[in-house]
Amino acid sequence: MTPDSLKRLRDWFKANAAELPWRLADLDAPRDPYAVWISETMLQQTQVSTVKDYFIRWMERFPDIETLAKADEAEVFQYWQGLGYYSRARNILKTAKIVAALQHKMPETRKELEALPGIGAYTAGAILSLAYHKREAILDGNLVRIFSRLYELDFLPTDKSSANKNCTEIYWGYAREVADSPKAYMHNEALMELGRTVCKTKSPLCKTCPLHKECRAFLDGRTEEFPPTQKRTEKNWHGTVLVVESADEKILAVNGGQKFLDGQLALPHFESTRGATVGIPAKAEDYINIDKVESVEYCGTFRHNITIHKIECDILHVRLATKAKAMLITNKFTNTWIEKAKVFETFANSFSLKALKKVF
Repeated sequence: MTPDSLKRLRDWFKANAAELPWRLADLDAPRDPYAVWISETMLQQTQVSTVKDYFIRWMERFPDIETLAKADEAEVFQYWQGLGYYSRARNILKTAKIVAALQHKMPETRKELEALPGIGAYTAGAILSLAYHKREAILDGNLVRIFSRLYELDFLPTDKSSANKNCTEIYWGYAREVADSPKAYMHNEALMELGRTVCKTKSPLCKTCPLHKECRAFLDGRTEEFPPTQKRTEKNWHGTVLVVESADEKILAVNGGQKFLDGQLALPHFESTRGATVGIPAKAEDYINIDKVESVEYCGTFRHNITIHKIECDILHVRLATKAKAMLITNKFTNTWIEKAKVFETFANSFSLKALKKVF
């Protein structure tokens, strides 16, 4: 981009920047690196409109790294519930504990930041650029879309590189060109805003774009062709979720060994065929002693998406004739019994909550 086009971009941003809870009124002021880190991590694969309330609630509970580092994983998951990709929340907590133990401040170099759990090239660039005002590049989906249209790049940075074309490096090269300026922080944020509000995936508002005079795709009438569509392979998965209730009104939760949500409390679940809703499945023996089952009730189905998986699950409410402490099963899972009255505040994933809402 030319100095003139970058000035037009800055002027456009100053006139059109949306009010966001993580954005300061003074667009030239350095931002809190902790707030940048949290907001940019939340925004990965999630719409701005969704993240706003989550960010506000998070910052009220965890206003700084020190507070976050003292939290336990279960509480962090509760504040992350609904954003998905729980590994991000787990990595945030890991990084907070590391930073709090060492220097109580986010590092100021890309090498140090990218060495922390969950912080990749994009997030590191955002922290360095937006918080520390360093000449560091970022590359997210918005910038990929803009660069693809500006220069008619018929490939994605994730495409396989050939001998004469390093797909990733070409995109990052344009990103570094934009960031090679004292105003790198504004260029980066302006391009993200432009991609979100103007250079949209569908029906882009090209005539209002400050860069349309130099956009090759627009000038050639080919905007809708760029960037090329990324093929996404979706996998259908059908299973059964067990809501196991003991005689003393406790609900069984497991941690580990599950198809989904490994590493956090979830309802027992396993793959099954459609319509297998009569009686107690043999697979349930992995979790409970079937001889202690008092009744089994089919409570319907629910649908859920996790990454590329399109999930449909049958829900079985299994009542036991014994108390929770009498149900001793040796398996590869960590079993936990939760008070029935506290299940909705204990489970931090919408997968389990959807099933529970069908039963209680």
